[in-house]
Amino acid sequence: MKFLNWFVWFFIFCLVVGSSYGQNGGLAVIAVFVWAVWSIIKGIVFTSRLPGGRKGSVLQGVWVLEKHLRYDHAMKKWEEVPVESKKNYFEFSGNQFRSGDFDKQYCQLPADFSPFFVNGNELVLDSDFFKSADWKWKIQKGKLELTGETKNNKSQFIFCKK
Repeated sequence: MKFLNWFVWFFIFCLVVGSSYGQNGGLAVIAVFVWAVWSIIKGIVFTSRLPGGRKGSVLQGVWVLEKHLRYDHAMKKWEEVPVESKKNYFEFSGNQFRSGDFDKQYCQLPADFSPFFVNGNELVLDSDFFKSADWKWKIQKGKLELTGETKNNKSQFIFCKK
């Protein structure tokens, strides 16, 4: 429904702008309308090819580690672990990801890309370092929350988009 409302308002906007151009206004409206429809279709096709489809497309980009939490099973609560500010990152590009560090100028240091897959809220990271844990993900308040659980511990990493 949200998309339909946006689409109707966009069409009305095109008509108003097009009518201000006189006789060629109709052509302008048609051109803008065709361009908008093409952009939407292209976006849908592109995001459907990404891991997790349209839902997983929000992962694309560079995410900077903001907070690290570790679950204390004895206390049954999350405890914050200190992290260096803007030190670690995750980058998702197409169906590949990499995880690494920043240098002193906050430029990404080289890291190898590995494939990843999205299955609902599960993130399958095909890298030896990350395979030992079950990863869950969600975007909450514009932040990526990755929760990794191994046999011995449970950690949560909160990233913000760069």
